[in-house]
Amino acid sequence: MATSNPLSDLFSRARPVVIGKLQNLTPPYTLFFSVSDGKQRAKVCHASGQDLNSLWLKLTNQSRKLLNSAKMQGHWLRIDWVTDSEPMTWATLLDRFKNTKRGYFRYGLALDRQRKVAFLEQELNGNAMLYGGNKIAHVVINESKFRDYTDRRFGPKTSLNFNDEGTVDVLHTEGLFLDRKTSPQPLYGPGRNAGRRVIEELDEPTAFHLVDTSSRYLASQVLKNGRFEYGWHCCFDRAIGTYNTLRHASSTYAMIEGWEVTRDESTKRAIDRALSHLTENLIKRARLPSGKEAAFLVEANGEIKLGGNAVCLLALVKYCELTGSEHYGELMEKLALGIRYMQNRANGKFVHVLQYPELTLKEEFRIIYYDGEAAFGLMRLYGFTKDERWLNIVEKAFEYFIANNHWQAHDHWLSYCVNELTLYRPEARYYQFGIQNVVGHLDFIIERITTFPTLLELMMAAERMVTRLRQETAFSYLLEQLDLPKFYRALHTRAMYLLNGYFWPEYAMYFQNPEKIVGSFYIRHHAFRVRIDDVEHYLSGFVAYRKYLSESRVKTSPKKIEKILEAENKTKEIMFAKVKNFHVDIKQLQQQFANQISREPSTPYRDNNIEYVGWAVTSRDGSLTDGIKRISKKEKNNKRGTEETNICNGYLNEVMQSLKSKDIQPYRARIMQLKSNGEEMPFHTDAKEETWRLHIPINTNSESYFEWRREDGSIESVHLPADGSAWLVRVDLEHRATNLDPKNTNRVHLLMGLNKLPQLEQIQPILLVNRKETAETP
Repeated sequence: MATSNPLSDLFSRARPVVIGKLQNLTPPYTLFFSVSDGKQRAKVCHASGQDLNSLWLKLTNQSRKLLNSAKMQGHWLRIDWVTDSEPMTWATLLDRFKNTKRGYFRYGLALDRQRKVAFLEQELNGNAMLYGGNKIAHVVINESKFRDYTDRRFGPKTSLNFNDEGTVDVLHTEGLFLDRKTSPQPLYGPGRNAGRRVIEELDEPTAFHLVDTSSRYLASQVLKNGRFEYGWHCCFDRAIGTYNTLRHASSTYAMIEGWEVTRDESTKRAIDRALSHLTENLIKRARLPSGKEAAFLVEANGEIKLGGNAVCLLALVKYCELTGSEHYGELMEKLALGIRYMQNRANGKFVHVLQYPELTLKEEFRIIYYDGEAAFGLMRLYGFTKDERWLNIVEKAFEYFIANNHWQAHDHWLSYCVNELTLYRPEARYYQFGIQNVVGHLDFIIERITTFPTLLELMMAAERMVTRLRQETAFSYLLEQLDLPKFYRALHTRAMYLLNGYFWPEYAMYFQNPEKIVGSFYIRHHAFRVRIDDVEHYLSGFVAYRKYLSESRVKTSPKKIEKILEAENKTKEIMFAKVKNFHVDIKQLQQQFANQISREPSTPYRDNNIEYVGWAVTSRDGSLTDGIKRISKKEKNNKRGTEETNICNGYLNEVMQSLKSKDIQPYRARIMQLKSNGEEMPFHTDAKEETWRLHIPINTNSESYFEWRREDGSIESVHLPADGSAWLVRVDLEHRATNLDPKNTNRVHLLMGLNKLPQLEQIQPILLVNRKETAETP
């Protein structure tokens, strides 16, 4: 039986897509075909022509010849087509290069007007043809690399002329990538995302793929002895010949974070090897002046870095948490003692570098990251052991951080740390530090042209803190400093932009050894370098981002979340919201009220006002009367009433249980009846901080309203229909209920207090409507 040719299958799948794309272009067409087996650098051919069929046949034949001569199978196919071009002189282009960061020229080049000698952007960058070394910050022509690749692609006699008066065309392209397993992947045209697959929204499966492949990449770099291959100059598959023990430890920590998500066995084996090498060879013991023994991570040159001990703690604590291992308890204690030794007990300041084994001071300060790493490592150890010594060191350190405005560094490690610290010490000064650490940095995060993966880590740690802070009514006022919609826009923008630092196969195929680097992350302006610490920061950021997407509070798209936040941020404009995905059988509730509840003796809200009466559904003592009248804060028994009364049965009980299943924590639930005859409550407030109550209208009429009085004296009103919906209403602003029905119809609501503020996944904010309109979900 004949077997299909993989490359022929790719061509047949690609052709209708490419033809469809080219229909909107004017001939002549210029197409590039790139083919690879995933193990060797792609072979590229291109041609121009008026007739698509002839052009297609010519390039498919050339591609097959290239594969045959290289003895490759065609497992990856990429097709690019020119959509526009900019003719100019080399002098003009070189001026443009001077204003373009190295690695960030995102266009192809044609060296002649007929486009006989032309290159894709990926060819130029994959062969370092526009890289002048790390001393030159902008794009330059590397003539020797240009000649090397041109000789291979077009032959050694190909003319190259970079004279200022010579002409060159800058090519704009779009493309398509195919492999044997997935559907054709459209590729972005010119711009920040140029040349990689189109991803409209970074969803949880995509985030999992990034975590899975990059953690497997790190695992693949761990040798049998537990030492990492430190990194690669990917253009020519050359090893980076240095080593850094701090980055060994921190990359192991990130690999453990990835394994928590994937549970891949090969990754776990690599983790065990890396930890063994770390704990048996890289961490050294030393006797402190006090006589106690401490442990320190030591570099090859004998340096002890404050951050080194910290990332060792992060890796070991995480490993013990996930595996239940007790093997590293003593070592973690000694590493923490090493950090304590490097702190000035009087002011909390850390020193950064000591010399082993003397423990003499080498550098008082080296890099701000060490401070945040040290504090975060100790916080994670405290969370694991609950040993107050470690928390005390961190709190002392934060006295120094706050006094010296460390938030100005916008450090991701400090963001991690302050999030962890506020879990155990929810104090305004720590929350304030965490907000300052990010609030002035949002524009930089949104606009930064380099991928800068630690920015995503910064945002994800800050997001955890912000989410909790929004529930801390005592400190939520601090969030007034933070533009929440912009905060979340920065978070999602940075996460999406980091996709440009991932070695998708459509980009990896242009480098010397695609198989080695695909699924890893690179740094574009360092000649597409892949180093374990580069991968580590991308990986940690996407682990956190995937968790964020997976949690129930983010079941909707980032754009929808941003819309909600934009509304939510205008707290003076939002007075009510509908509980999402919640509905009661209003007829059953009406019947229970009419047949049972209304026949019980009612209690007036005020002794002299029989127009507003109620029945307790939950109370402090189980009675029907408690909680109907307003409870004074001066009362000794001021606890929140959650004990069910005798009317909390049947369908009403089902409603209450259903609310609890939505993580709505009600107290002082009661059914309140407001008679008609033009009855209006006085305006009042029920709290000084943001407070919501939940209402389910049971009986109502079109002339019943919930009203708020604004600071300028104007009144806003809404009618809440008895349609089975549950509504959240603000009661910390001046408000009242009215029933103006001339037909004497009573207004009856089930209402209750809430033990915590509503969450994003619970509500659909709705802007105020006109007085005569009914509230509807947009």
